[in-house]
Amino acid sequence: MYSRNKEWAFVVLTCFFELCWVFGFTTANQWWHWVIVILIIVIDFTFLTNACKTIPTGTVYAIFSGVGAIGSLVIDMVVFGKEIKLIEIFFVALIIIGVVQLKRADS
Repeated sequence: MYSRNKEWAFVVLTCFFELCWVFGFTTANQWWHWVIVILIIVIDFTFLTNACKTIPTGTVYAIFSGVGAIGSLVIDMVVFGKEIKLIEIFFVALIIIGVVQLKRADS
C-alpha cells in the first residue's frame, strides 16, 4: 500500500513539473532560461517514469496530459490574462470526467 501511495505522489509531482516547463516555454527568453526548462523536463520525466512502475501507464498518461491541458489553460487565464470561452470549459470538463473515470476503472 505504501508503494502505491508513493507512486501517486510521483503522479502529482510529474503534473506539477509539467506545468512548470509549460510555463517556461512561454516565458523563457534567455539561454539559461532554456537550460532550466530542460532540467525541469528531465526531472518531470523521471517522476513520470517512476509513477508508471506500479500505476498503469494509460492512467498516468491520461492524468499527466489532462493536467497539462487544463493547467495550461488556467495558466493562460490567470498569468497571461487570456479570456476563456464556454466551449473551452466544456472540453476541460470532458477531460476531467475522462481522467476520473480512468482512475475509477483502475481501482
